[in-house]
Amino acid sequence: MSGYFIDLKDLTLEKLTFEALFEPGIVDFGAENIRQIGDLDWAASAERAGVEIRITGRLDTTVELACSRCLEPARIHVSKPFDLFFRERDEVMFDEDEEVALADKDTRTAFFTGTKLAISDILREQILLAIPMKVLCAVDCKGLCPTCGTNLNSGSCSCRAQDFSPHMDSLLEIKRRLEKRSS
Repeated sequence: MSGYFIDLKDLTLEKLTFEALFEPGIVDFGAENIRQIGDLDWAASAERAGVEIRITGRLDTTVELACSRCLEPARIHVSKPFDLFFRERDEVMFDEDEEVALADKDTRTAFFTGTKLAISDILREQILLAIPMKVLCAVDCKGLCPTCGTNLNSGSCSCRAQDFSPHMDSLLEIKRRLEKRSS
């Protein structure tokens, strides 16, 4: 491994192992709404598995995003193992003018070109996949007033409560159940 890349030319029959701590800023998340706020502790090993490269490892970090309800910072701890397969991109398989049916085993494999894999790209993808779709600062976050925008976690506002149609009660109950399930 050179820098933050796995050089596939060095990957023969033996397994390569590596680990490091990445300070915030090394992994580029490509979005302003996610920020790494703790060290990214990771370890991985790479080995040949037939025509594929298998990379297994684990990562542990904390990221900060805006709460989906109140927009205040919400911290998410991400700690997960990963087991990934990579294969060199086959130009015949990826002819843009032709549709190709992939077998189940092909959907678990990522494709690459060149002779190097960037560890930071792998870690970024795994962190983004681990973040919940609806990030909350607290399970019971009250969110913002839909009329004036006041953060209802830090106080109340003088806006009149919205009147809902009685037909909405069953939809609100379903929404509450889904929110409890996703928290």
